[in-house]
Amino acid sequence: MAELLKNLAQTTLVGAIDNAITSLTVAGAMGFASGNFRILIDSEIMVVTAVSGMTLTVTRHAEGTSAAAHADAAPVYHVLTGGALDARETGDLCAYDTYANRPAAGTPGRIFLPTDGAFLERDNGANWDKFGPIWPLTPPQISDFPTWVNQSTSTVVDNKGAIYLEAITGNSESLRARVKAYPSPPFTVEMAFLPVTCCQTYGSGVGAGLLIRDSVGLKVQAYGISNNDFQINGSNYSSVTARSGAVAGWPGSGTNYQFASNLIWLKYVDDNANRVISFSADGYTWAQMVSLSRTDYLTPDQIGIFVNSLFGYPYYWNGGCTFLHWKQS
Repeated sequence: MAELLKNLAQTTLVGAIDNAITSLTVAGAMGFASGNFRILIDSEIMVVTAVSGMTLTVTRHAEGTSAAAHADAAPVYHVLTGGALDARETGDLCAYDTYANRPAAGTPGRIFLPTDGAFLERDNGANWDKFGPIWPLTPPQISDFPTWVNQSTSTVVDNKGAIYLEAITGNSESLRARVKAYPSPPFTVEMAFLPVTCCQTYGSGVGAGLLIRDSVGLKVQAYGISNNDFQINGSNYSSVTARSGAVAGWPGSGTNYQFASNLIWLKYVDDNANRVISFSADGYTWAQMVSLSRTDYLTPDQIGIFVNSLFGYPYYWNGGCTFLHWKQS
């Protein structure tokens, strides 16, 4: 509940109190709010949680002040403190929690940021108005993927809190990747990426997305946006320069038309028995593309992000992709 503020509210104690009592009687409570405000008696700050007639229910020694005994007729002042301002900033003006724990509306102007919902919401005093959509993101950094695979002249930069990976265009398959060690299963990766350029024809491989790799046998399995008209794709590669066909069981023999969204969400799950790959248009609702044995085609020891050099061929612009989100759990 929001802290309630009143101007020039003050009164006096009726009866002395010790340093532990949590129910105070005052001479008058007309100028005070109904609860959830702060008072000062001598040098002790208290939080008033309820008012009933002339009785104030309080939490003692707030904000690092010391609980103390107070004499009969001691002045009681309603005060605005640093703690009250902090509480209003963190709880009254903006709430951050699961959608199920969204507070009741009633504080106009307050913002609610759900950890598991699709919309930013604003309290209009009676109801929550929805704005958005929003995506809670965990931005990756280059240092999260320390190793180049097949770099050539490709570049990678930390760009405004995200990773931008660019590959010089070519006329053949060539995955340019940044990778790290494959995590111990079970684990889940959710990622979001924004292809900057697209190819209209040629190529059946994957243009950008997530890959897993066997660094000894050199096989790769890649998932993401196709080199062919922005379709969802899952492809096997015998090496980063040689596609060998679609991932087993992938819809449409390896490709499936992409939903109308520029931001692409991909989920990769290794549950220690299977690899499950899903896509989403909003980061909340997922469509499973395939579930296969975790040793299908390869046993990976690396995982990472990539862009395909074929991405711009035959019109010869570089393939680029911004990776905005990588959440591993």
